Amino acid sequence: MAIDPDTYQRYLVAEKRARDLGLSLTEVLDHAQLLLTQHRRHNIEVTAVEDLYRRLGRQSPNKLMAHYFGRVDGTPAEMFEAMKFWVEAVCRNLANKTLVEL
Repeated sequence: MAIDPDTYQRYLVAEKRARDLGLSLTEVLDHAQLLLTQHRRHNIEVTAVEDLYRRLGRQSPNKLMAHYFGRVDGTPAEMFEAMKFWVEAVCRNLANKTLVEL
């Protein structure tokens, strides 16, 4: 199956609902958030960047430096590297579904 069982089940429910109510399948799928429209894709992207921004706002430069370089002070270039390491860790954990919710 090309999609996961939960999503497929949601599709079947939407399909039945459209048939039972005489509605357009496309409308019902969109209402059930089963279609990735340009608008929805944009909202997902904005939400992801906003989430990253909030997570970064909860970090401390000293903690990032200490975690990645073992000291709390350094050059701007080192701080930038620590931030890149942190962003990479957030992306990796998101991909692995191990990222803690805010």
